[in-house]
Amino acid sequence: MMIATRWVILTAALGLAACAGLPATSRTGAVHEILITDDGIAPQDLIVQAGDEVRWINRRAVPIWVSFYEDSLDELSCRRGFSYYWALEETANIPPGGSVSLCFAHEDAISYRVHDRKEELRGSSAGAGGSEIIPEAMHAAIIVEVVR
Repeated sequence: MMIATRWVILTAALGLAACAGLPATSRTGAVHEILITDDGIAPQDLIVQAGDEVRWINRRAVPIWVSFYEDSLDELSCRRGFSYYWALEETANIPPGGSVSLCFAHEDAISYRVHDRKEELRGSSAGAGGSEIIPEAMHAAIIVEVVR
């Protein structure tokens, strides 16, 4: 039990260290809003320039989660409201009326999902393997272009 606790603390510390010093706003000044409503995600697919800020706004009456797999976010130029979830992915919880944002630094096509409850990782017990419960989600994408 003690080793597992130390691993969790070490993983969290490394995640925080990786986030240190990242600004909370765009370096280009451009901000693109994505609205999350009971009807879905608008726009579902968004094209931005590298360095632009993408802001997710929760217009639902319940909290929501926005999640990316870590390997799709190799470098960000700004971050507000997102954090590592067990060092596997970038995740943000957005309360009703709240918002979070990211700025993508490189040309890429990045998919994400929006769901109404947190994903759960379950540890092993009595020799059984761990598992992950992924809630049903809405999927969308961001295309990051570089002006040449």
